[in-house]
Amino acid sequence: MQNPQDVVAQLVRQNRLLKALLGTMGLSLAVLLTVAAKAPDTKAKYTEIDVERINIITPDGKRELVLANRHRLPRAVINGQESDDDRGMPGIIFYNAQGDENGGLIFDGKPGEDGKPSAGMHFSMDRYGGDQQLALGHYEAGGTMESGLNVYDRGLEAEYGPLYEAFRKAPEGAEKDRLRQQWIDAGGRQTKRLFVGKTRGKSSAVILADTQGRPRIMMLVDPSGTPKLDFLDESGEVIQSLPQAAAAASTR
Repeated sequence: MQNPQDVVAQLVRQNRLLKALLGTMGLSLAVLLTVAAKAPDTKAKYTEIDVERINIITPDGKRELVLANRHRLPRAVINGQESDDDRGMPGIIFYNAQGDENGGLIFDGKPGEDGKPSAGMHFSMDRYGGDQQLALGHYEAGGTMESGLNVYDRGLEAEYGPLYEAFRKAPEGAEKDRLRQQWIDAGGRQTKRLFVGKTRGKSSAVILADTQGRPRIMMLVDPSGTPKLDFLDESGEVIQSLPQAAAAASTR
């Protein structure tokens, strides 16, 4: 039979060991909690990373910027509504405080079906609650190129969106035509108002259009180096051209 004093001594040693173990565990937990609490404020430095998508978010998880490849770039979000269409291109998308798209940069390039380049880069800036109002781009297709700055008219999605849905669902006829015109009047159709750049015809140009998107003033320098300033009517006919020699030659 074990001596009672030996049993008491053994229990004391075990109690001390248990206290020491619990103390170590408590200290370890405190260290882990401290590290975890400080982790969001720490910085990490990498020489190179491979990644398919990066989300820049606010502390409450809202997106502010997304950088992604062609398979993971988010769909457009306007007035809280996500588009049904995938972009199919890599790029960078910017978001406002409401979570709507605020603009972005998309790009691509590959041979077309005709073997000629089908490529481009498009940097756009959107209005609040609507689509792009300004875009800087370069586009190639079918052996031609266009590079320049475009300014657009476009309404608010909250105003033209419901009209488009009604138009899309309406049967062919007068009602559908009426809804289409209402959609246009509400700013549903993107209308180019200004172009500054190089045209597909290889002219450097400044083109100003009316609210219907019809060019009304065209200032050009054609590929041969000839400058010209044209004023056009609503049907696209030149009503005045400067210098006058260009106007006279165009009537021969």
